[in-house]
Amino acid sequence: MAVNLIRCGLLPYLQIDVIVSLVSGRLVRERIGPAMLSAVQSQMGVSEVSFEDVPNLFDTSSCKGMEGDCVEKIPKITINNDNNVDESGENVCCSVCLQDFQAGETARCLPQCHHMFHLPCIDKWLLRHGSCPMCRRNL
Repeated sequence: MAVNLIRCGLLPYLQIDVIVSLVSGRLVRERIGPAMLSAVQSQMGVSEVSFEDVPNLFDTSSCKGMEGDCVEKIPKITINNDNNVDESGENVCCSVCLQDFQAGETARCLPQCHHMFHLPCIDKWLLRHGSCPMCRRNL
């Protein structure tokens, strides 16, 4: 196509038109602006949906959510100064809400993998998934 434009002598005019539209902002207003607005609006729509409303595309396990009484049987522990830090000396945090555990809080420690989570965070997860959110090991 560029060869045909060169033969017809139109290529310099098209180049000038692109340069003028860039300088005047017309290209941004007419082409880039609507595309950016559409992308921002679609991202804003996604952020308004909670994780409960979105199907889990990455759930490869055959295990679905657990019954409430089974979730209640998973051990609870009370956070204290002895179990509040990991091997490196860093504060342990809930991997669901990313908040550090505070002394006196009650957490759930999953039996097979020993990952710890706040009760409301992990209970809601287990009712839907039945696996550890960190390592995806079935319970």
